[in-house]
Amino acid sequence: MSRRELATNGRRRALAFLGLNAAGICAAGLVDAAAEPDERGSTPPATSGGDSDEAARSGRMRRHFPNVPLQTHDGRSVRFYDDLVKGRKVIINFTFTTCTGTCPRTSANLARVQEMLGDRIGRDIFIVSLSIDPEHDTPAVLAEYARTFEARPGWTFATGTIADINSIRRRLGLYDSDDITQHMGLLTFGNEPEGRWAATPALDTPKNILYYVLRRVDPFQYTVWPTVSPRASAGGSGTER
Repeated sequence: MSRRELATNGRRRALAFLGLNAAGICAAGLVDAAAEPDERGSTPPATSGGDSDEAARSGRMRRHFPNVPLQTHDGRSVRFYDDLVKGRKVIINFTFTTCTGTCPRTSANLARVQEMLGDRIGRDIFIVSLSIDPEHDTPAVLAEYARTFEARPGWTFATGTIADINSIRRRLGLYDSDDITQHMGLLTFGNEPEGRWAATPALDTPKNILYYVLRRVDPFQYTVWPTVSPRASAGGSGTER
């Protein structure tokens, strides 16, 4: 099988996980992550008991979200799934600091989304921006980039080996080629505990991005286009993390 066919198959698996297809990539799909097949193509048997159920679910999620080691812009050593995704409502994107095309526009959109979400960022909604140019984008470089976009606690820029970053891109269906200037401009977002995931173009308007994110992380609560998160300044209405 060619590299292109492998990449296409990988995207199809990722879109299936997200509950999307190519025609509906902008729509909020719905998927039960607990039913995700394992790597041998069969659905793991159901287990009974809270602890064993959670352990089985976490195992499946670590296979879909590679639990690779990363370094963050604020000097932490973390694991992608265990520390940045597990148990969280999260927005994920790929970027690199020397990009002059879509990356700064995407980061500007996320900065605006961060602003509209208010104190939910870092409390019950998190943003993860992963560098696809780790040779250049050291934690120090990412720290300066984060300051440029006024990233607050809860918005993490991270780097790792190119092999590990590409493994995440492949699992999310966002790997096309080794040419980082051609990376796919999508935001992946979801509610990990509930297994609800979707994706939307990163260059959509911040207002639209916020709407899609809230519809996924707070399922079916929002029926109108919000201009600010209704709970952004409510205080105590979200889950502390």
